[in-house]
Amino acid sequence: MISLSKYKIYILCMIIFLIIGFMVMGKSEGILFDYAILEYLHQKTNPTLLKVMKLISFIGSYLFITPLMTAILIFNFIKKNYYISKLLILSTLGTWILNYILKQIFQRIRPIDFFIVDQSGFSYPSGHTMVATTFYLTKVFLLTRNIRDESKKIFYYLIAFIFIFLMALSRLYLGVHWPTDVIGGFLIGYVLYNTYIFLIRE
Repeated sequence: MISLSKYKIYILCMIIFLIIGFMVMGKSEGILFDYAILEYLHQKTNPTLLKVMKLISFIGSYLFITPLMTAILIFNFIKKNYYISKLLILSTLGTWILNYILKQIFQRIRPIDFFIVDQSGFSYPSGHTMVATTFYLTKVFLLTRNIRDESKKIFYYLIAFIFIFLMALSRLYLGVHWPTDVIGGFLIGYVLYNTYIFLIRE
């Protein structure tokens, strides 16, 4: 069961996500702190860090995740771990589909003036951040669901949040998303992760 306090958190995440979404709908400019953060990051660019950020971003792309997930799903189907398979499909493919739909709804233009690499499509919410949030949190949930030691669970979730943060940061560093895009991606990704866990039963 989901506690009342968690419901409040989910509702708050959705409200903030929608507020940002309606503020940026159809727009090509940044809002709030968007410009300040991107300008600060782009003053710190260097070739080594650029390579690192490109690698992190690639790890969050469909070109990397698709073959990885295919191998994981085949393994779990062979082992008849259907519960794990369903959660992983939702946390990747399901989230990608929902991200595409949301981008068509909000139709925010990417921060073209900050591009370090080319990127097509709309901007809000960040797909990399959204998928990273649902995928890494789902993986940690599956790894820790039978662990009773709360300190270990916190440690694993902390690692997941670090990966999610780095993924979001890479998208900002490469100049292909506004900061509010990655915030929106995290918020809706977090809601979806909890929704998947609630809907899919072992």
